[in-house]
Amino acid sequence: MEDKKQKDAKAPTPADSVQQTDELTQLREILFGQTNRAFKADLSALESRVEENFTTLNHKLDKQFSEIRKTIDEHVATLSDQLASANESHSTIQAHLQSTTDRLQSELEIAETSAKSDNDALEAHVVKELESLDNLFSKRHQELLAKLQQVTSELSESKTDRKTLANLLSTMATNLATDS
Repeated sequence: MEDKKQKDAKAPTPADSVQQTDELTQLREILFGQTNRAFKADLSALESRVEENFTTLNHKLDKQFSEIRKTIDEHVATLSDQLASANESHSTIQAHLQSTTDRLQSELEIAETSAKSDNDALEAHVVKELESLDNLFSKRHQELLAKLQQVTSELSESKTDRKTLANLLSTMATNLATDS
């Protein structure tokens, strides 16, 4: 128990503890006070400069972003105008092409109708000419047969010499050649 009493006697009281803390604080102030104050002043100055630099940097970044946004907006507006102009030009060209296509389609239909009509007329004309030529050849053929019949009957009735017969046949051949 005596040990306990000695320990209790040696145990610091709250007043001793406060006194020791004050002494420690004074000792720290003596040893590190000037350095601590200089450090705090430097830290405060550094914080102040960093804050200034952040503020300046924020202002610069805001200004640059504003300029970039303005430039982008200008480019977007320019591109939008160009796109609108291109769309309008495309629409105009498309309308022109459509009207040209319609006109050409109409002209093609007219040309087809005209060509069919001309073809039909030409075919009718060719058929008529062929019939006319056929009739002409038939008539000439009949005439030649009649003449040949006449010459044959003349030859049968009268005796003609060979020279006259040759001349007659030559004349007939010439007539046949000139008729066709």
